[in-house]
Amino acid sequence: MMRAASAAFLAALGVWVGGMATLGFVVAPILFRSLPSRLEAGTIFGRILGVFGLLEIGLALVCLVALVVLRMAGALGSRGAAVRITAVAIMLALVLVSQFYLSPQIVAERERIAGFDALPSGTPQKARFDRLHRLSVQVAGATLILGLVVLGGSAGALGPADGS
Repeated sequence: MMRAASAAFLAALGVWVGGMATLGFVVAPILFRSLPSRLEAGTIFGRILGVFGLLEIGLALVCLVALVVLRMAGALGSRGAAVRITAVAIMLALVLVSQFYLSPQIVAERERIAGFDALPSGTPQKARFDRLHRLSVQVAGATLILGLVVLGGSAGALGPADGS
């Protein structure tokens, strides 16, 4: 039971963090370089993020359940469990803010801007969009960094001690 919970936690967190890194460092740059307009790239990437956000919520729930199982089984001390559960809960809260608050506002703001691609960033018409987008990137970055810290701190602590 402990091995399964440990594997579930590490796999879910690994998919979550790896997915975020792939989207942010591979998919987004390719879309924004390859498509003819920023509006088109942003619309497509926003849809990808919407689907991935739902996956993130599911992965967070798997992580939290696995951590509770590990704590109840004695595989994690109370401090280790509390730190990991708190970190994953913060990550989940950040995803929820992004998914259900920031993303819808970004879409609405983008749709309000006529000639989106023709307006340079920083113009008064794009100021709110730019601010929301910047905040969204910061929230995603904080989630990714926190996830990397938890993953790095957990890999050795929760991995098999005997290598089997």
